[in-house]
Amino acid sequence: MTNAVPVPASATKAEIIAGFEECWASMTALCRTLTEHEWTTESICPGWQTKHVLLHRTAGEIGFSRWDRSGPLSDELGGYYESLRESTGAEILAEFERIIAVRRTQLTGMDETDFDAQCWTPAGPSTYRRYMEITLFDHWAHEQDIRVPLAKPGNLSGLGAEFSLNEAHIALGYLIGKRANAPQGARVTIHVTSPTTRDLHVVVDGRAQVVAKLNDPTVELTTDFATFMLLCCGRIDPAGPLDDERVTLSGDTALGEAVATNLAFTI
Repeated sequence: MTNAVPVPASATKAEIIAGFEECWASMTALCRTLTEHEWTTESICPGWQTKHVLLHRTAGEIGFSRWDRSGPLSDELGGYYESLRESTGAEILAEFERIIAVRRTQLTGMDETDFDAQCWTPAGPSTYRRYMEITLFDHWAHEQDIRVPLAKPGNLSGLGAEFSLNEAHIALGYLIGKRANAPQGARVTIHVTSPTTRDLHVVVDGRAQVVAKLNDPTVELTTDFATFMLLCCGRIDPAGPLDDERVTLSGDTALGEAVATNLAFTI
């Protein structure tokens, strides 16, 4: 376990490619098991069935394979999505497998300079490297959108999980300082437990800052990795895990509840 504060756009090309390989393989293995009924089961991504979740990721990879980085990738994605919308789950999976082979070749052929090229990202202007870190999180999170309602847990440890936890870790200062409105002097620790573990710390000193270590926290929250990430992705009502103690609090419980109910930074 490392509690070091992650640095955006710091992953190497090799780490990013390994992360994608792991996530692509996990998604493919999962989707190869799905029945016709499961392809049309409602995911936990609002408004999308299982096949629509895979369609989103497939359209995204098609977009990356053709993107010249001169403008937002999102300008192109709608057309790719609509072109496959009436396809069956099996047909979408076949297209997903085709396009990840293209993307594997494309990413492998790039060098570190290519990854440092300036481009638009969902988090604002940055680098292609940063966009790939964000995309790994997007891929991992959408796989969970499929797995959770089908009761097929998986991919909760490894590179995809670590990249995804990094994104939540990076966002935590904003979430606690702005969303949860933690007061000056507040010191918050979140213990993320099995199977991907990390202690996350935020101090409010002028502004909320993520720090690597912290003594005498005002409040401590403890929760398992899957629950923490579902809260960060806005996929579950925080009242549930607070009531059934998947999230436990010690110290300033009012602040702890404010933190637990304001962790969502993506929908």
